[in-house]
Amino acid sequence: MDFRIVYAVFLALGIVVGGFACAFEYVIYQQTGSKKYNFLRNFPYELNQFHLGQKKSFILFGVEIISGLCFVASMVFASIYLANNRGNPTSAYVFFVVATLIIISFFILRFTKLTNYKGHLVFATINVVLNLLLLLLYYFFFTNKNYQYVVDTGVRVFEIIFILILILFEFFLMINPTYKNWAKMVKMDAEVYSRPKYCYLPILEWGNVLVYLLANIPLLFVLFF
Repeated sequence: MDFRIVYAVFLALGIVVGGFACAFEYVIYQQTGSKKYNFLRNFPYELNQFHLGQKKSFILFGVEIISGLCFVASMVFASIYLANNRGNPTSAYVFFVVATLIIISFFILRFTKLTNYKGHLVFATINVVLNLLLLLLYYFFFTNKNYQYVVDTGVRVFEIIFILILILFEFFLMINPTYKNWAKMVKMDAEVYSRPKYCYLPILEWGNVLVYLLANIPLLFVLFF
């Protein structure tokens, strides 16, 4: 069995299934008659239809669970391949655990009510730390077998540059100063809210999803090239 192919298949399934669920929830949200959903202003929790208690929301929840399990499975097979072929099993299994915790922490954010502002801060922070840890593991894991190969091979240079860009993007999300005023700008206890054009906390939560997905690009290069 080629674990690289299985990894790629589960990754693709996770993206397709999760993307379908997200798109479907986006359409449902737009039909509510409230303000349009904006990924720079609205939380992942607000896109989650499960809390409405409708039958289709239970189906969507099941679809999202399947998507999450696909991502976990993809990391299982990627870790097994790297452990068998990169000569550092411990690092491979550690980044599997970290990647799994990232998925779990995001699912928790999806069910954390907006009134629980501290809960959002806590799990968003956990998500940030785990994403940074995953990127650092990638950085050291991809280079710890043959440093000269990193210098001599363009593909490896691309991987490292890409990871560094993601790390810088993660730091940009972290140091955004508007989080200090976010609680004042948003009336979380009101049905009708007034938010700025760009809200830091939703950007942080969605931004970490983007970072996690993009981090698979250098991993694909490591596995297949």
